[in-house]
Amino acid sequence: APLRYRFVPSTRPRRWYSAGAALHRYAAIDVSATAVHAVITASAMSAATSLAEMTDRTGSPCLQLNAPLRLQPVVIQKAWGREIWFTGIEARGHSNVISGEHRLPLAHLLALAPDYLCCNRERSLVLLKVLDPHPDAALGDLYFEMHEQKREVYVVTHVDQRAWPDGRGAIRFGMNQKLRRAAGGEQRFRGNYLAAVRRYERVRRAIDTLLDERRAREQIPLDAPVAPEITQQWLADIPKALRDEEDSLRAQMHHFTQLRRLDVGDVIAVPVLTPHALQHGVRVVEFQTPVYERQVLSFTQKVLSQPQWDSAAAIAKMHLDAPRTHVEQISNSRDARVERIVDFSDFQVQRIRLARGAVLPIPNVAYALCLGVEGTTRVGELTLTIEQACFVPHAALKRALPVLLRNGEDDDAVCLLALPK
Repeated sequence: APLRYRFVPSTRPRRWYSAGAALHRYAAIDVSATAVHAVITASAMSAATSLAEMTDRTGSPCLQLNAPLRLQPVVIQKAWGREIWFTGIEARGHSNVISGEHRLPLAHLLALAPDYLCCNRERSLVLLKVLDPHPDAALGDLYFEMHEQKREVYVVTHVDQRAWPDGRGAIRFGMNQKLRRAAGGEQRFRGNYLAAVRRYERVRRAIDTLLDERRAREQIPLDAPVAPEITQQWLADIPKALRDEEDSLRAQMHHFTQLRRLDVGDVIAVPVLTPHALQHGVRVVEFQTPVYERQVLSFTQKVLSQPQWDSAAAIAKMHLDAPRTHVEQISNSRDARVERIVDFSDFQVQRIRLARGAVLPIPNVAYALCLGVEGTTRVGELTLTIEQACFVPHAALKRALPVLLRNGEDDDAVCLLALPK
């Protein structure tokens, strides 16, 4: 008999998730004793008689909804490098779930059955991404910014030795405590820092104006990222006196901040109101609260996503202390070591090291996100290598048999596991 379709309300996913693509509004669902499979399509196919036929005819994957699902990331170009989103769902791009050669926007999957997949129809997935800054010091530093709602945690996975010959990278994190004490009061320190930012912003905007003129001549949109090698060529044509002034004022501004050195494997938790800027050539995995909000204190390039900095408002309310990250050991045996690298109010992240043959169940929570860091980790029937990730739906975690993390290789496997609260 023809398959039966269930209509997915057009209010979810929101139209702007689709970036012009057809909305996947129909789902054919097959339920067996142990598995639930679905094919989600943009239009009804009443003549199709199997999920396999629907996949062949539409290119939409057949997904098992009560098992781990592989995530396909989307690459977002930034002025300082690129972001690789595994659970990104917004106008700039959206991640996919994949099965074989076929893919489906993650937003369209979640719209099918949010309670079944996430245990909450209003829940947004923790944002999982990789930050990959350019190794050039003039181009690869991120915004010096802070957040009022968003919480972040970074795990360092690579330090580019072209940028850091000793193998140790850095993050600009918090403020210079010696200068703070010498200022004679916190308000005076904030005022002195704001004055330094304003002086730098003046010369920064002068340089950006010249670069925008170059963009116009090359017919490049003013809000589009430019390839680093082209930017380097353009910067070489900026008058030397202006470049020297920019170097001097940038150093004066940065003197108010604190630089923390980083090794591969280091963890940095970023609470709200803490100013921070990952530095060039330091690649990290990031988990963050799924909201888009930030306040830019300063940036050593043009900010493409907003016309002005938020310096005065951010400096007035920022935390002056830079908290230390506490990694908590949950368990440690010959086969497995589990650490809680961050415990925010809305989610936690665990780092799990598995020896050969080790098996560990994923807790029964709303859902889980898992990303491979070292070696090979099996999540249920999926295999994750370095920087491969999966979404483990609530429907998989609530089954009678737990979803297992396993290592069947000779070398240790390391993965990161995000668990919402």
